Amino acid sequence: MKIKSTSEEKMFTFYRFFSLSLTSLMYILGKSGPSILNKSLLILLLFILAQGFTLTYRRLRDKPQALMLVVSTEMASIILLTFLTGGYDSPFKLYVLNPVLVAAGSLAFYFGWSLLFSYIGIIVVFCYLFLNSESKNVSSAILKNGNLFLSLVLTVTIMQMVVRMKRQREEANARTNETMEHIKSLYNIVETSSQHDFLNIGQVITDYVVKLTKLDKALFWFAKKSGEPAPQSRQTGWQQQEELYLFAELEKHEHEWRLQREPVFKSLPGLGDFLLMPVRMSTRFVGMIGVKLEAAEGLEGRRWYIQQLMFLSELSAIILERHELGVIENRLIVTNEQNRIADEMHDSVSQSLFGIVYATHSLKQTWSTMTESQLEEQIELIHDSATKVAKELRITIYSLSSKKSGGPTWLGMVRSHLKSLSRLNDVEIELKITGDDFSLPYPYHKALFRIISEATGNAIRHGAARKIEVELSLKPKWIKLSISDDGVGFDTSLLWTESEEHTGGLGMKNMQHLSQSLGGEFQLTSNETAGTRIMISIPVGVAELKNA
Repeated sequence: MKIKSTSEEKMFTFYRFFSLSLTSLMYILGKSGPSILNKSLLILLLFILAQGFTLTYRRLRDKPQALMLVVSTEMASIILLTFLTGGYDSPFKLYVLNPVLVAAGSLAFYFGWSLLFSYIGIIVVFCYLFLNSESKNVSSAILKNGNLFLSLVLTVTIMQMVVRMKRQREEANARTNETMEHIKSLYNIVETSSQHDFLNIGQVITDYVVKLTKLDKALFWFAKKSGEPAPQSRQTGWQQQEELYLFAELEKHEHEWRLQREPVFKSLPGLGDFLLMPVRMSTRFVGMIGVKLEAAEGLEGRRWYIQQLMFLSELSAIILERHELGVIENRLIVTNEQNRIADEMHDSVSQSLFGIVYATHSLKQTWSTMTESQLEEQIELIHDSATKVAKELRITIYSLSSKKSGGPTWLGMVRSHLKSLSRLNDVEIELKITGDDFSLPYPYHKALFRIISEATGNAIRHGAARKIEVELSLKPKWIKLSISDDGVGFDTSLLWTESEEHTGGLGMKNMQHLSQSLGGEFQLTSNETAGTRIMISIPVGVAELKNA
């Protein structure tokens, strides 16, 4: 199997052969040493060995122990080559930069320096003892090659600094990408939560605090709120018996927390050191998000935790405020609609019913004195009035029902959305619907629309599908949804794993969460030659029992 080389390996390869070419040219042009033919054969052997070491380094990039052995072998070979081609005066002593660069860029800090100083020591001692034709002392030998040794030291220093900066950047990018994935996932979970799930928002937040900070324990303590029920204080990482003591300790400092506006480090007796961040909406204090700090955490790590908690604090405040505004808005909508219905009933139906009641009461008092024709006429008037009331009541009901009044229905919105998606992307989308959604509660409408939208969008964006089939069966007790496409497909096992190359399918996870939040089942099948198919079964009524 061919191993793809990285940009660093390409750079090292270029420098290796470039430096070998220069040193070889200097060696051939030198007047001393063997004949040109022997020099040429030696240089050919060196190029073959250089290619072999290059391929070996590439194959062992993820095996540091084996790589150390190969680097040491190449270093020993260069030392031997230096001795055989002139010692201090050998042009190949510059070629030693190749294994030094590999050691400094790919291996442990101490190994790189050990390799370098071993080379300097061996060269100085050996050449002094065996190739010292001018009887110079050690200091003279070191001074003669001082520029080379200094260049090697500077090279190792700069290379290790560059590698350290690169690793820090890669770690920061990886941590940022992971954070963004968690935040997007958190937002989608909160976005699709029901009222019942919302009261447990603290648990969702603390779980994500642990994921983001990589610490073992986190908490979300909510201050007491009069009136409506507030989300419950939650924690991740503590035992149940510890939870009561934890929140009791936090409650003791409630007055202090209400005055706090910045992150605070606090030591709680029997619990350890904490980093706590207040959560404030625009109208009131909500509570505290916190993590239990580990003893070995340095200043840089604590700054990272502060950044994460500040962000989650602001996000939590926005989520809570948005939810409260949504609750108020829904109440106002219901109140306005109730008032409108009451006004219509009062102005039409109520007045007519009052007339019927008054007429029947009058008839009850006078029917015995009325002739048969008068009685029949009075009954006919009451009948006409009742018919008029029934008609007015029917008109009011029709005006309230989008299905009966011809207004936009949920199924109509689904059709419209898929039609627009089909036209914009030049994709054939076939929608088959059986049953009626008229009695389906709003949470099912919301979840099904999001699943259909997410699945068809994924099929177009990621699957490059040209045809999508959506089948929706709406029955009194069950909802069946099937979405299949003819796209490129994918390996479904990668969806539930996280790695540097693949961070998991956020859209699929959201669809699975939406299905399970309604008590349903989510099934996914995909093949690179047969596209993707999603099958969802949701029992009607389970979500209402769950949230009751």
